[in-house]
Amino acid sequence: MRLRGKLLKKNREFLRVYRHGRTVAGRYCVLYFLPHEDNTTRVGISVSKKVGNSVVRHRLKRLYKEVFRLNYGKIRPGFDLVIIVRRRALGLTFSLCQEDFLAVLARAGVTLK
Repeated sequence: MRLRGKLLKKNREFLRVYRHGRTVAGRYCVLYFLPHEDNTTRVGISVSKKVGNSVVRHRLKRLYKEVFRLNYGKIRPGFDLVIIVRRRALGLTFSLCQEDFLAVLARAGVTLK
């Protein structure tokens, strides 16, 4: 599956989810989610400059994008998700990242039954 059309990119899209969405915190990330009318689920990933330099931040973004891509079928359609990666995610392995992401989605009630 390709991520084209499934990524939030514009600042106003992020702000809409921050302002009107709900939040669930995990060990390595915070998830903001907002239902919408479309039948697609879109994701935006944010990593603060406090986490590290651009190489580190982009690695974490790529990691979470891949976790989202591989688990897209487990997520109920019709949501905008914003993932904020925490500082403790530095040096995170793929399996721990995926485990935390799926746990956060389950707590948010966004996963398929």
